[in-house]
Amino acid sequence: MPYKGLSRERLIETAADLIEEQGYTNFSMRLLADKLQVKTASLYTHVENMETLITDVGLLALENQKNEMNSAVVGKHRDGAVIALAKASRRFAKEHSELYQLIMQMQVGNNETLKEAASMVAEPVMLVLEDYHLTREQKMHWQRVFRGIAHGFISQEAHGYFSHYPVDADESYQIAIQCLIAGLHEAEVTEQDGD
Repeated sequence: MPYKGLSRERLIETAADLIEEQGYTNFSMRLLADKLQVKTASLYTHVENMETLITDVGLLALENQKNEMNSAVVGKHRDGAVIALAKASRRFAKEHSELYQLIMQMQVGNNETLKEAASMVAEPVMLVLEDYHLTREQKMHWQRVFRGIAHGFISQEAHGYFSHYPVDADESYQIAIQCLIAGLHEAEVTEQDGD
């Protein structure tokens, strides 16, 4: 029986579900058409091509990641918010590993839509950093440091590079975030001393 209510939004959501189930590298328009029980050609009345669809799926994944990060820090401030945000980042990457991989493979380049989308992940971090006595420029740097630490850890862990020592990865991640927090405190002192 053909899939009822076929729309661009339905295509994007179904594609995201398939990528999570089957893997990003196994995804195809044919697989999506089969899932929706329509002809492959029917998909192109809603999306221009595979590249456009993958971009739309990436944008949906980024929006979901941003929402999860924002939810994690509700009612939290300063160090508690940083810790909650770091945990949410890692949790999203683990629970949605294929979509996270897709996000990280999206090339922003000169694509204005993707440039705007990439800022979605920075926004929750910048919001948390508002509680620290830092200049705007310092906050920009520190949101990159946060994302670099989180993604670096997540990527190394996902690819099995933490398997050679018998210590808990959760504890290692906590240490990494505590180092970040210590750096934020030191940056605050430096900034206040400069006032």
